Amino acid sequence: MSAQQPQHSPVRLLIAESSENAAHQFDSLLRDAGIATRMELTDLSMAQAALPDADLMLCNGALPYLEKLLPRFKAAAPHVPIIIINNDESPLSPAEAMALGAADVVDVTETKQLVLVVKRELDNVCQADRLKETRRALNEAERRCQLLLKSSKAAIAYVHEGMHIHANAGYIKLFGFEDADDLLGIPLIDLLDTESGEALKAELKQFRRNDGQENADTLEAVLEFTGKSNSGNTIHGNMTLASAEYEGEHCLQVTVRVAKATEPATGEPSDDTGGATRSNGNATPLPAFLNDSTALFASTEEGFRCTFVGVIDKFDKLQLEHGLLGGEQIAREVESALRSSVGDVPFAKLASHQFAISILAADRVDAVAKLDTHRQAVQDLLLEVNSKTVRPTVRFGGAIYEERNDTGAETCLNSAFATAFSAACLDGNLVELPRTENEDGPNEEASRILSLINEAMENQKFILLFQPTISLRGDSDEHYEVFLRMLDRSGNQMAPGEFLRTAIDYGVAGKIDRWVILQSIKMLSVHRSKGNNTRLTINLTSNSFADPEFIQWLGVAIKAARLPSDAVVFQITELDATNYMRQTQEFVEGLKALHCRASLSRFGLCDKPFEILRHLPVDFVKLDRIHIERLKENPELKDEITSMIHKLQSAGKLTIVPMVESANVLSALWQAGANYIQGHYLQEPSADMDYDFSTDD
Repeated sequence: MSAQQPQHSPVRLLIAESSENAAHQFDSLLRDAGIATRMELTDLSMAQAALPDADLMLCNGALPYLEKLLPRFKAAAPHVPIIIINNDESPLSPAEAMALGAADVVDVTETKQLVLVVKRELDNVCQADRLKETRRALNEAERRCQLLLKSSKAAIAYVHEGMHIHANAGYIKLFGFEDADDLLGIPLIDLLDTESGEALKAELKQFRRNDGQENADTLEAVLEFTGKSNSGNTIHGNMTLASAEYEGEHCLQVTVRVAKATEPATGEPSDDTGGATRSNGNATPLPAFLNDSTALFASTEEGFRCTFVGVIDKFDKLQLEHGLLGGEQIAREVESALRSSVGDVPFAKLASHQFAISILAADRVDAVAKLDTHRQAVQDLLLEVNSKTVRPTVRFGGAIYEERNDTGAETCLNSAFATAFSAACLDGNLVELPRTENEDGPNEEASRILSLINEAMENQKFILLFQPTISLRGDSDEHYEVFLRMLDRSGNQMAPGEFLRTAIDYGVAGKIDRWVILQSIKMLSVHRSKGNNTRLTINLTSNSFADPEFIQWLGVAIKAARLPSDAVVFQITELDATNYMRQTQEFVEGLKALHCRASLSRFGLCDKPFEILRHLPVDFVKLDRIHIERLKENPELKDEITSMIHKLQSAGKLTIVPMVESANVLSALWQAGANYIQGHYLQEPSADMDYDFSTDD
């Protein structure tokens, strides 16, 4: 009985039994015991498809192939308890059946025991559903708390044993730090003057004395303080200390409210204050840029209009490190790269390190993609400044143009400027375009796809398929790549290309990725428990690896599955890696920390594919199918593919080649030195991991 159903609703009872009379006897037995049921009789061969929609399954222990099918049933619907009804003809002992996934085994003559076991398992199902719902609510509450913490204008930090363990953007900015990592481990007392520090010590002692008491969680203290920021500003205000918990760690929440902040008498304000724009003799006058913007937005051509403000990341730090002239050199090189990248698109220099670009695009995705191309143009710069190598980056904050009055372009520019200095852009080297209240939602087709995705998530209409990845170099391990399908309302399978792009655009692909990961590792755990040394490759979308919280969730999921870290490989496309280079780098580094391996797929489509590999320490590279399609049309291209494979292997990458559809292609790839191959010639994707790898020895 699912958590969404009222407790008095019937139990969805699935019975696998060769005798219809016997099935009705079991159903009547449960009804007589006060358990309302809605029975469905099924053949054992058809049970796997019906199992996910059931609450509980009864199965005749004498049915053929039960030993082989039980693990598949458990993998397909781990939340559904399966009770085996044994008789004299049953081939499996209770211990064997339970080892294969049965919740319990009851003799056919023990009717009272059967009723008690069913009641117990139904209670377990309800408890599991309540726990799942509680965890979902807790995760949602924690997510909302994190969002509130990030977006809060108040300066908030968490302190354990007097040391900072986390701080939001307002706190980091108030005390003049570049990012959260610079603040971690610094004692709170180091930010205060001597008198305020002594007062803080007294309050901390009081909190320690009260630790463990009943009212400890409600303790709160307000402390007036004077401190100094990392940039030399004197800060006056009060801080509220309150008991809290952060990531399971008992700590103090420190909320700072500033009365005033006194800046040093000399020096120019940092560009990160978000204050008035500076200008110099080389800057394009702002009104001229507004005229350009207005002309673009007044165009009769329909499109998605927006403005982006670009800021060189940590420019004040670059100036300190390389001097004023070095900083100006960096700014000029970045400006030149941007002007070359944008071409005829309206562009203005707001200050030496700040720029504005107006965009007319097809939609939001197109606008962000265009700006990301310009961001990438700066990231590719390799500058020599005062005999030192510098790789500058730029962050872009955007705003959508809404023509409400004559000041529409100026309002749009101001909003873009605010976005560029918002908490969402603090990490730098990214493109941020907030949505507006008036922005159009999904169109009719997108709404249809999103509706199907929601139904698939709720009703278990996603399907996982597994295609073997065969070693040509004697690797004895079993390798499969996981592919996803979704059932539409007619029961037809939809390939990812039909729904995944919409899911990514509207931010729901991350949920799909997590479902795929959880289901895949559950099935892998069952498969490996049979003695198979199997590895899965799971494809990820940008919604997941660009999410900073995803890597932590992934570590917990793999640990909970008790799998070796190298049993799962996570695969990202070359295009996604190009568009989200910084996030991809951080994600791959996170995988390395978890001792997991990474793969780059669809390789060889961008202009400089090997340049991307220099920044990504992936273990596997999967060539794009276009190379094999060209090889089929022109066998003389074998030398070109051989050269690519050898170059990848020289860089320490294991190569995977898809689309092997004939013996001729297989032979050519073996001669080319490919490490692994995939294709329908070997086996099409199937619902089971049942390929006989021993035939390839």
